[in-house]
Amino acid sequence: MIKLYKNKTFFNLLNVLIVIVAFMLFVFPNSFRNIKLPFLLLFFIVGLSQIHKIERVVVFSLLLSLMITIIYLVIGVNKSKDPMEALSQVLIVYAFTPIMWTIIMNYCFEKFPLPKIIKYLNIYMVLGCISVFVAIWLFMNGKRQILELIIEDPNMTFTKKGIVEMKLFVYGSLIFFIPAFIQIQKIFPRKILFFVILLLTISTAIVSGRSALLLSVFLGLFFYVMINASFEIVKYIFLGLLLAVLLFFILNSYGVNVFNVLEGFYDKLFGGGDKVRAEQTEALIKGINRNIFGAGHGVGVDYIRSKKFPWRYENVPFAIIFRVGLFGFLIYSIPFLYSVYKYVTLKSRNPYDHYMLVGFISMLVATFTNPYLESFEFNIFYVIPFIYFVKRDKIFNEKNSLLH
Repeated sequence: MIKLYKNKTFFNLLNVLIVIVAFMLFVFPNSFRNIKLPFLLLFFIVGLSQIHKIERVVVFSLLLSLMITIIYLVIGVNKSKDPMEALSQVLIVYAFTPIMWTIIMNYCFEKFPLPKIIKYLNIYMVLGCISVFVAIWLFMNGKRQILELIIEDPNMTFTKKGIVEMKLFVYGSLIFFIPAFIQIQKIFPRKILFFVILLLTISTAIVSGRSALLLSVFLGLFFYVMINASFEIVKYIFLGLLLAVLLFFILNSYGVNVFNVLEGFYDKLFGGGDKVRAEQTEALIKGINRNIFGAGHGVGVDYIRSKKFPWRYENVPFAIIFRVGLFGFLIYSIPFLYSVYKYVTLKSRNPYDHYMLVGFISMLVATFTNPYLESFEFNIFYVIPFIYFVKRDKIFNEKNSLLH
């Protein structure tokens, strides 16, 4: 009896820790790592000890990815400009991190009800959006030293054209959360609250100064309209237009010119992005043509984007193809390919399915301009949808009241 009580106490405490660490992970990514990492290792160990079943496709994906990583690490490490750094970084990003997040998320989907998981992810999204406005307020009121606790060299610009740009890592989390959140409108318990939160998320995207985040909002809205195409959607489009007008006046009162923000976004989107990213992509394409079967992990092209990690580039898909070839790229893509296959073959889809797939797609689109995939913290967004779709049938078979 005492042992049972102790176990219950331990897991209750563990649940509290998961909520707190998840808050730090999603709202303050790339910050407080010395605090987060020990707890993540604890969750990993607990997840390992509590494994009931790991599905074959997950094991298959991890083993193949590990094989590709080791093979191309052997090929490339001696050609790297910094072999030891390349060795450690590649093993962390492409070997340990996917395994760690897979075990942790496998535990979470086994342990917690899906609605509760989504509820907390929505809470973290809202807190992440609020953190952006708090950061802007702190910077504009001369409290830069507070921001230095969560981000190295914080910076903000507010141009005469009414365009705000604030340097924060939380945008990476929001790129997944916002378009995913839009998909669950039908099952969100309070409709007014949903649209208030939607207004907050769109405002955040506009004042962030990040085209990738603004694009994620448009992706979310696009998929929502495509998935829910009906006469009812006209009502929500009309409501959306009213919210857009309200948003315009609110932001304009603070000096943010929405039209100039959208014009800048349009120029970046259809102008091929900024010059630096275009140069990277061009150099990577040339590198791919010279190394059809992959140059190896830790190897860079003739263009240096990061002096610390000269093999890293913001166009991650092209960088991966350069390093491990098209076949290796497809192996790394198994989680996404499986998720799409599962989604397409479902006889009946629900808002949770849309949530996961749209968030996944948004995050992958962002990797063409941001190296989120190569951050051990943002890597979780490539694992959450995969584990969900792997366990999806089990989740709804055991808890078929989820949608009612």
